[in-house]
Amino acid sequence: MKHFYKLLIVTLICFILTSCGGGGGKAACTLAVGGLACLGSSSGSSSGSSGSSSSSVTSTYTTYKSMNAESTGATGPQSGLVEVNGIFYGTTESGGSANLGTVFSINSSLQITVIHSFAGGTDGANPFASLVVARDGNLWGTTVNGGSNNYGTVFKVSLSSGTPTYSQVHVFLSTNGANPYGGLIQGTGTDTALYGTTSAGGDSNLDLGTVYKITLLGQESVIHSFLGSDGSNPQSTLIKDSNGMMYGTTKTGGASDTGTVFSVSTSGVENVIHPFDADTHAINPESSLLLASDGQLYGTTSTGGQYGLGTIYSLSTSGLNYQVLHEFAGATSDGSKPYGNLVEINSVIYGTTQLGGSNDLGLIYSYKPTTGVVSPVYSFGLLSDGAQPFAGLMLGSDGYYYGTTTLGGANSKGTVYKFYP
Repeated sequence: MKHFYKLLIVTLICFILTSCGGGGGKAACTLAVGGLACLGSSSGSSSGSSGSSSSSVTSTYTTYKSMNAESTGATGPQSGLVEVNGIFYGTTESGGSANLGTVFSINSSLQITVIHSFAGGTDGANPFASLVVARDGNLWGTTVNGGSNNYGTVFKVSLSSGTPTYSQVHVFLSTNGANPYGGLIQGTGTDTALYGTTSAGGDSNLDLGTVYKITLLGQESVIHSFLGSDGSNPQSTLIKDSNGMMYGTTKTGGASDTGTVFSVSTSGVENVIHPFDADTHAINPESSLLLASDGQLYGTTSTGGQYGLGTIYSLSTSGLNYQVLHEFAGATSDGSKPYGNLVEINSVIYGTTQLGGSNDLGLIYSYKPTTGVVSPVYSFGLLSDGAQPFAGLMLGSDGYYYGTTTLGGANSKGTVYKFYP
C-alpha cells in the first residue's frame, strides 16, 4: 500500500510537471531509487562497442515488455538480449511447448514471437546463455541439455529469408565437451570460427570442462580440456581483447578449488592468470568478464565476500593488481547474488544483482573505478515491475540499455526492461 501511494504521488507530479521531459515534449515518469525519474521523448544513438555513449537520453528505467502469460510462451528469461535491425532476440531456459526453453523475438510493435520451442530428446533443451550475432548474419546459441546424449547442443537461427529459421548445428558427446552454460564469441579478423566453453566433458578421465571451437560449417573441436589445477566447470561466455586473446572464468578448480580467471589463445594455449582463494573473499565466479576502457578486467562472483552474497573484483589481463572492490551486503541499499555480465557506460561500470535492494528482488548498481564507490541505481519489484534479473545489460540502437528479469511484470513471468543512467 505504501508503494501505491508513492506511485500515485509520482503520477500526479508528472501530470503537473509536463515539461519534465525537456523540449516541451510529452513525458512520463517513474519511481526510481534516487527519487523521480522522467521518460523524455528524445532518443539517443550508440557511440561504439565499449558501451560509452554521448546520447542525451534522460536518465530512467521502464518496463519495456512483459513476457508471455501462457506457459507455452517465452517465459522467465535468464539471458541477455541481442538486437538486429531493431528487433530483439533472446532465449528462455524454460517455457515453450515442452517447457524446455525457447528462442524468441520482440519487434518494434512489442510483439513477442516464439521462434523455436526446444523439445529435448534429439533437440536441444534449456538454453542458458545469450545469443551472438555472427558475421554470417545468423544468430548462434547453445543449450545446456538436450541432443542425442543430453550433453547439450549448438544451434543457429538464420535471418536471411526474412523469417527466422532454427537449425541444430552440433551435438556434444562428452568427449568433445558437455553442458555448455556459456554462449559463443567469434574470432577476430579473418578468424570466423566461434569459441565457447562447456562446463563438463573433455578429457574422459577428468570430465572437468573444455574450451571449444566451432566453424560456421559446424565442425567442432576441443582446443583445451581443463585439468582441475588450471580450473574446472567454466560457466561463463568468453570475452576477447583487440588481439584476439580470450579470457574467461571457471567456477571451481585452481589451487584452492574455488575457481580461476584464465586466458586462452585461439590455438588452445591456456594460462591461469588468477586462482581464487577463500582468504581473499571472492570465490566461485560464474559470470563473464568485462575488459574496461582502463585496460582492467572486471568481474563478479555470486558467492563469497564478507556476507557470502557476492563480490566485484578486478585485475589486469596478466593477473596483476587483483583486488576485491566490493562485497555485497544484501541490505536495502545494496544487492546480493550478482550473476549478470557487467557493462561500461561513460567510464562507469553497471551490473545487476538477482536479489537485494529495497524489495529484495534485485537491483541495478553502478561502480565508479575513479572513486571506488558502488551505488544502487534502481531496485526491482514495484507493482508490475520486473523482479530478479539474472542477466546484465546490452546497448540498444536507440541509446538505451536493455535487460531481462526472470520474474515480475504484468504476467509474473518476467520482463524486458530498458534503462539509461
